[in-house]
Order: sequence, then C-alpha cells, then structure tokens
Amino acid sequence: MTEKIRKKIVLNVTPQTHIRSTQGDRIFFRIPRERLNPRGLERLKRLEKYNDYKAELLTLARKNKLVFPEQGLEINFYLPVPKSWGKWKKKDSHLKLHTSKPDLSNLLKAAEDALLVEDKYIAHYAGLSKRWVNQENGYIEFIYHTPSIGSRDLLL
Repeated sequence: MTEKIRKKIVLNVTPQTHIRSTQGDRIFFRIPRERLNPRGLERLKRLEKYNDYKAELLTLARKNKLVFPEQGLEINFYLPVPKSWGKWKKKDSHLKLHTSKPDLSNLLKAAEDALLVEDKYIAHYAGLSKRWVNQENGYIEFIYHTPSIGSRDLLL
C-alpha cells in the first residue's frame, strides 16, 4: 500500500525548545532591566527569545496557511550543526538524526504552544524527527499524509 503525501510546508525558522514558565515569571517583565540581578536578566532574555520564536513561527504558519489536522501530520525539525564543529564533521552529519539535546518532545511542545490554542484535538502524528542540517539556520518541515484511521472509528 502506497501512502500519498498531500502537501509539504517548510517554515524557515530555527527550532527552539519549550521553556517552562510560571506565574512568577511575569515579574521579570515589570522590573526595569537595570534593576534585575544577572540570573533574573538571563531568565528574562530566555523568555523574550521564546516569545519571539513563537510569534515568528505563528506568523510564518499563517502566511503559509499551515493547519494542524487531527491526524496524519509529520513534523521534522532541522537543527543547524554547531559552528565549532570541523568541516568534515559538519558534512558527515548533514541530514543525519540528531541524537543529543534538545529533546524531541520539547521541540514539539514549543511548536504546538506557538501554533495551537489547544492540542487535545491532535490524535496521531504520522512521524516526528529531529535532524542536523549543515546550514547557518534550521527549519521545520510539516508534511501532510493521508489519514490512516477514520476519525470516527472505534478501536476495540
């Protein structure tokens, strides 16, 4: 049985991981930067970077008319190789599976957090992966597959 790929969307934004934020983090946005201690300023910058990532991802998704179906979506995260790696290692790692930090679940959580109001409607992903890419910036690839299970099927 051959599976049909209906559509592929690539968003040119380097993937980032989900950051756990609490109600207490709101205080960092109220205190002037010059009054924050170094750890507080570091936390504020990380929160701002994550919020900017979510806003950019949402803008690109709307521009490309990206919609999350309840099933059949494959998501591939492509992360740039570190600049400190040698040319041979960069070339060798291109498009190979990324088996170190950040973990796949946190990359997925960040994408879902940016693109979905509620993720309870997602029942099945056709595939998830994270790979190295020998480029300055990474990207996220969304591939729509034909659903394999009817949405009203009962699995007994």
